[in-house]
Amino acid sequence: MSRLAILLVALAASACAARLPARPSGPGVPEGTAVDAFVLATSACRNFVTFTAELSLSGRADGERIRGRVIAGLERGGAVRIEGVAPFGPALFILAGRSERASLLLPREHRVLGETPVATLLERLTGLAVGAEDLRLMLSGCLITGGTPNEGRQWPGGWQAVTLAADRVAYLKVGRGSPVVVAADYGPWRLDYSEHLSGFARVVRVRSLRTVDEASDPAGAAAIDITARLGQLEVNTIIDPAAFMLAVPADAVPMTLDELRSVAPLVPKEP
Repeated sequence: MSRLAILLVALAASACAARLPARPSGPGVPEGTAVDAFVLATSACRNFVTFTAELSLSGRADGERIRGRVIAGLERGGAVRIEGVAPFGPALFILAGRSERASLLLPREHRVLGETPVATLLERLTGLAVGAEDLRLMLSGCLITGGTPNEGRQWPGGWQAVTLAADRVAYLKVGRGSPVVVAADYGPWRLDYSEHLSGFARVVRVRSLRTVDEASDPAGAAAIDITARLGQLEVNTIIDPAAFMLAVPADAVPMTLDELRSVAPLVPKEP
């Protein structure tokens, strides 16, 4: 089982943390056009149902440097399939399920973990305790399904923001003549988006909210700080329903969540 740890994560020498992306400070001033800017920036998200991409991951989880590549397919309603890509041979892992519950197969180890909340599995594998629907909205930058943004604000330097929910705010700036979502507060996560193309960011950085003062420690460390570079991104393609069902070999041996923890070093360690 240690092979999964070796191939999924490459530990590197300690390095200075990257400086945090800029954000506006202060409450801003009311600005009604910010709502229109968000609607325009997310126009590619209309009738958004499925999202598929290859994700190249790098960053850290609880101080451990991480690196890996996964292929993800997500469908509205909590359907998910994520495969960990190995340099050669079978996938490192396959996670598949519906309605925010999934099973996990380790093909090389012939081990399987039965139906478990998606957020729990992703926390063990990547450090990100998010469900399939949240992952779809976070990676795409669409951030909401339906609903109407409100409380538009603006700051000097071209910053605007809208409130999407009680715990969700999107920040916008103009890029190439049109507004784009460049950052978001999403529950306990801070998101930063860059390299936009055809309405979607191709680089997404996800950080856990920090307890230290960012102003006094601009390069400080979040417990989770992972960047995903998105390739082969497709939206609203038809995903075969069978992709969300895990085909378990007859010789696969059941495993527990605790056993998965021992082979997933991306998981922040409990005190």
